[in-house]
Amino acid sequence: MHAVRDLLPEDVGTPVVAGGPVLMHPDISTYDYIIVGGGTSGCVLASRLSEDNDVSVLLIEQGPIADTWMSRVPLLSSNIYDKDSLAVRWWSLPLREANNRFVEIMRGEALGGTTRINGMLYTRGYPGDYNRWRDLGNPGWGYEDLEQYFVKSESTRDHPASSYRAKHGPWFNQQCATPSDELSSHISRAIARIGIERVADLNAPNIPAACTAALDVVIDEKSQRCSTDRAFLPREVTLERQARLKICPNAIVSRVLLAETGGELRANGIYFEATDKRRAKDTYFATARREVILCAGALGSPQVLMLSGLGPKEHLQEKHIPVLRDMPAVGSYLQDHVGVPVDFEVPLSDSLHELQVRPFKAVVEFLKYLLTGSGRLSRPLQSWSTFIPTHLLDDDCVLSNQESSTLDTSLPDNRPDIELMHLPNNCTDTEDNPVKGIYTFLLTLVRPISQGTVRLATMNPRARPDVDLGFLTNPEDYVPLRKGVRLIRRIGESVREQGYIFQENRTPQGDRDEDIDRFIRAHIRTCFHFTSTCRMGIAVDGERPSVVDAELKVHGVRGLRVCDTSVFPEIIASHTMAPAVVVAEKCAALMKSAL
Repeated sequence: MHAVRDLLPEDVGTPVVAGGPVLMHPDISTYDYIIVGGGTSGCVLASRLSEDNDVSVLLIEQGPIADTWMSRVPLLSSNIYDKDSLAVRWWSLPLREANNRFVEIMRGEALGGTTRINGMLYTRGYPGDYNRWRDLGNPGWGYEDLEQYFVKSESTRDHPASSYRAKHGPWFNQQCATPSDELSSHISRAIARIGIERVADLNAPNIPAACTAALDVVIDEKSQRCSTDRAFLPREVTLERQARLKICPNAIVSRVLLAETGGELRANGIYFEATDKRRAKDTYFATARREVILCAGALGSPQVLMLSGLGPKEHLQEKHIPVLRDMPAVGSYLQDHVGVPVDFEVPLSDSLHELQVRPFKAVVEFLKYLLTGSGRLSRPLQSWSTFIPTHLLDDDCVLSNQESSTLDTSLPDNRPDIELMHLPNNCTDTEDNPVKGIYTFLLTLVRPISQGTVRLATMNPRARPDVDLGFLTNPEDYVPLRKGVRLIRRIGESVREQGYIFQENRTPQGDRDEDIDRFIRAHIRTCFHFTSTCRMGIAVDGERPSVVDAELKVHGVRGLRVCDTSVFPEIIASHTMAPAVVVAEKCAALMKSAL
């Protein structure tokens, strides 16, 4: 449990008139660094910056600390639909190219952010992901530059120490046990028949582009979720640094104060108040001697920038916000991994739904976890994934080209474009008959071309932003998705050939392109891997408009950086949690080297 009491806005800020001028004087609450957002990246950055005894840090988090026992149980804490979940959800704008459907947007709002509720998957991505970032004009962001930061943060329990794996960092991970049940064995054989290799470590830099593997997950030696708040801001750290590290949960930032000095803008501090409007009696201000860093995520950071007067000019004017700088890339170029669940009916005992309909089984698993830290509750929803570059599949969905030159993932063009997430439960956005066992391949487009936007709903900072996911706005995204659907059906057929009951449940009605496209539009969903809304790049306009430079500094604004998945120049071809931590590690190193 976190030992430092929850600080209130009045404990860390100076009361001011909302929207009024701030007169700088010695009594104003002042810190060297102010971090907006105590999520995945924010906890890491606060921990690293406060290592310096002479530095003061204020960390503002919109949600609570809420470090409860239930929030640490791997399986239970992953249920985002539970009434006590730390997930907040709201509706997207209509998917114009997918039957005008609405899908739920979700993020974690608590200290630790989405690492408190996600699937806990520790996947770094491919060297080619980061070499692509570098090639887009971002020096220092290639894989060879970033590997040291992956190594710095992690403590792997199951892989040997090497140049790319470490056992000394604060963030624990372990590899899921290779599934040994009958269904998993059948699926493994079916995947092998296609020509896809099983690898020992999905995070090794030399893995082939087409591979299948057991996943690493951030679960510690006590079989508890190792979210970034528990890893980087544990009890002993917050106690030892409480004089210089102030953590204020349940507080919302309304805007950054930007002042023009000598013809340039500078971030001087933040306005904030209690998240709960009923308790927000006053607005508070805190000033930053050195920098303000936005770590509010790919949905929150562009919202704060726009509320502060940095963003697309016409949009800010529409919302009656004074435009301090026209920055068209703020909130633009949103990317997300596109999910299409394709599922099969299986015996109930081979599905997580058994815990829903057999209370005795659920009680046994609960006691097993309570007494020994083992059993189903100690594991994540997903333990296994398969990645494929679909252009290497032939018409029979067999990996036709296995030359090393085509599978070398240090080359950006060789990266996989789909992932099959192996999930023993229903992954659609609608609840199915729980008496029926379901196994899902969540077909995931990990290199989408389509892009969306994040825009202000109103100038009220408590209003959730409008999120247009933009799925399928580029029709080229259909091509790998069609191949993925056909590949899954091929795997299902191979499983049935082995004598296992693996009946198609939600699959296309036919095999023509139009049948599959219709199915994709009807079932497409978000994977909650939002990125690139404050993307890194060379300039604020031009061929690739961007928001921050290679040091994560906001173009044209002194003392303001962004540090979270919003700065990704492009989305990576894997899950985004570990890269979000690396962005924070890199940001901390950049900031320390500048002193």
